[in-house]
Amino acid sequence: MSDEFKRKLEAYEKGELSETELEAFEKELDKFEAYQEHLQENGPQEQVKNPIKDKNQKKILRRGKWKARFQTAFMAIGLFIAFTIIASIFTSIYFTWGKPDRLEVYRSIIDHTLTVTDPYGYMGGTSTNTKAYFNLEATRDLNKMVGHEYIQVGELEVNFLFSLMAIPEEKHYGRKTQDDPAFTYPKSGSRGMSDWNQLEDLPEGTVVSAYVSFSELLETNEVFDSFQGKNMDLLWLAVDTGMENKSPDEGIIFDPIGFPTSPIWHDDDFTVTEHTEEKFGLFGGKVVGETAVSPNYEDGDYGVLQEQFIKTLAFLEQHESKADKLVWGNMNLSERMEYLNEHGFQHYGAVVTGPTKEILQLQNEEWIAELEVDEVAFWNWNEQ
Repeated sequence: MSDEFKRKLEAYEKGELSETELEAFEKELDKFEAYQEHLQENGPQEQVKNPIKDKNQKKILRRGKWKARFQTAFMAIGLFIAFTIIASIFTSIYFTWGKPDRLEVYRSIIDHTLTVTDPYGYMGGTSTNTKAYFNLEATRDLNKMVGHEYIQVGELEVNFLFSLMAIPEEKHYGRKTQDDPAFTYPKSGSRGMSDWNQLEDLPEGTVVSAYVSFSELLETNEVFDSFQGKNMDLLWLAVDTGMENKSPDEGIIFDPIGFPTSPIWHDDDFTVTEHTEEKFGLFGGKVVGETAVSPNYEDGDYGVLQEQFIKTLAFLEQHESKADKLVWGNMNLSERMEYLNEHGFQHYGAVVTGPTKEILQLQNEEWIAELEVDEVAFWNWNEQ
């Protein structure tokens, strides 16, 4: 056995060989073992000097092999753990860097998209959770207002890899009707789906939420004035953006766009009244806390509602590919904003909630063309 071989053997047992040397030496050992087996099979007449003569040496070699294998496995596990930790740190930095950071932007995309496309979309907020390997999970409850009670009807989950947004996943709870309520564009003919008879059959002591379609386009102030003094709540106004009367469904609007009866505030609309910072850790980390208040708003200031709606569409236009995924279609926001800037705001319908028999009285209003019931619940109405 040469001195060089002995040196490598000792280094092999101690795990001191580099990866290249380890691979080469293991091949050399395999050759020795194969050669020894060959000599044993062919008898003593062909025996020559063998560098590994006895069983102890074979045990040492075998033990060294397993030790090297365990060392390689532990090294791989260690590298995996280290990579996971580093990836988690960089994931957090990636999604929280900047002002506003990506977490705020992605939350706003989801919340604002639902607010202008779902009559109940403003009821709730999105929560985010960063995960390893540059992943982000965004979730939020899907709620509805029936009477004076919020009910959770499902949940939405959206996943991101870096800035790439996956297909949103929706889960709905309880009963889901076969025909979702829709609006009918003025003078496009009846859909034949009005639910006045259903309202008549419902007993006292129930509340409903419903989609009402107007017999003609109304200005924003006209909508509010029309519902003034009625024992019901106006929740959301559908906006005519020039595309609704061109739909292939002959004036039936399944995918409306509109705004709630309170302003759609954005993060930059709020005024910070208190700012605190708390440092932690060895790397200069800090926790920032802020207290902010929204701008003053007086009921009846319809200009604010319209301005914030346009601002929301402009924000979503910057992230339209993500907004399109949320609505499973093309929002065509630039065309809609151009139409609104040219023709102003008019409405073809609204979503309301209130006592069943109060909603039924809308049947006598000439400006109401159709009504489709969305949800029904037991009495929860607080008289105002």
